[in-house]
Amino acid sequence: MAISHLNKKYFFKLLLGKNALLLISIFGIGFLYIFLMSAIDHHAFPFPYLILVLALAKTILIASNTLKQLGKLIKICHELNQLLWIFGVLIGISIISFATDYTCLYQFDPASFEGISPGINTYIYQLYHFIYFSVITFSTVGFGDIAPVSGIARFVVMLEISLSFFIIVFALTNIKKIHFNE
Repeated sequence: MAISHLNKKYFFKLLLGKNALLLISIFGIGFLYIFLMSAIDHHAFPFPYLILVLALAKTILIASNTLKQLGKLIKICHELNQLLWIFGVLIGISIISFATDYTCLYQFDPASFEGISPGINTYIYQLYHFIYFSVITFSTVGFGDIAPVSGIARFVVMLEISLSFFIIVFALTNIKKIHFNE
């Protein structure tokens, strides 16, 4: 039992270590968004294009982290619960990352998305709705209750859909590595 506990502890240390740069980058960009939203004149600065470039960079970073770091971790960890943790963390990072992109686009221009109540303008309220939208987009359900309208918002949504397909294909190609402990 103690060996199993050490393996779990080692696994979570590895999982955090393999995703540390990615997590720091995502949170750093999120804090940069919050800082820029409060510090600059939005109409004098091409803020949506900055969000687009950063979203593209995050997509490339998540995809490369998936192939390099998580691919190595999957070779080591073969238990179902460990693989579920790996993909859960990866999906969670992707969803939160894109939700912050959507929220910042919406705060810059509320007309970039339709379906969000304009009456409540708090960042947390909007982030909650865009986390919901990101989950729906990532899962490719697409209810249509929130929809991107601007070209940049649509492109960022396409980035999330592309990344979700990539992650799903990556997961399916690694499903054969699962070992069930009985």
